[in-house]
Amino acid sequence: MRILIVEDAPLVQKMYRLVFSPRDHDLVMAANGIEGLALLEQPGAPFDLILLDLRMPDMDGAEFIRRVRAGPWSAVPVILTTAEPEDSPLLLQARARGANVTVRKPWKPQELRDAVAALLGGPGA
Repeated sequence: MRILIVEDAPLVQKMYRLVFSPRDHDLVMAANGIEGLALLEQPGAPFDLILLDLRMPDMDGAEFIRRVRAGPWSAVPVILTTAEPEDSPLLLQARARGANVTVRKPWKPQELRDAVAALLGGPGA
């Protein structure tokens, strides 16, 4: 499975690698939304899933989702990760724009694997 991870914190990027590398996932990292969109536009293997941070510099997760849903990748599932409160306007906007699942930070590895499995099927996907 090919996963695009859009996350600005290097430590969290490292945690994603620890959670998914043993499961033979092809992880592609983007440090912000602009970089993530550029990776989506590259020719080659499409992404099966996007793991997206809500709060990032340059482009927040809600705007990233809007652009993804308006583009040729509109069917790619998006798991949003955030520590924002449930009533955060930005979180509500991201959900309204098409985030499939929200995982609360700090997440536990199994919680993240379960969210991926629920979207894509299979135990721990």
